[in-house]
Amino acid sequence: QRPLTRIGVSAKVPFAQGVAHGDVVYLSGVTAQADGEPISESDSVEEQTRRVLRVIDERLHRAGTDKSRVLQVQVWLKDIVRDFGGMNSAWNEWVGEDKPARATVEAALAKPAMLVEIQVTAAL
Repeated sequence: QRPLTRIGVSAKVPFAQGVAHGDVVYLSGVTAQADGEPISESDSVEEQTRRVLRVIDERLHRAGTDKSRVLQVQVWLKDIVRDFGGMNSAWNEWVGEDKPARATVEAALAKPAMLVEIQVTAAL
């Protein structure tokens, strides 16, 4: 059996920030509060998306990879009609030329102030 490497395990949450197996790392979903700063219902989706993507960059680096190796992304938006354009604008600033597969859906998120959650799978 190939070993699993759990990344960012903490007593504060009941899951790892990521799991590497073979040549792939699977990151848990990330919301803006993952950077340790509070979120507010007055935040814009662009601001929250940029914060999420900074955390994803850090976690990919910790796993030994980077955004150019992202294979697949799932994006959950609190209000897809209102927030898709803003999220996509921040996404396009971040993603560059190495565009992965992506799905974006609307979903109820864990806290009212959360506007976006993003999960990525990347090659190592």
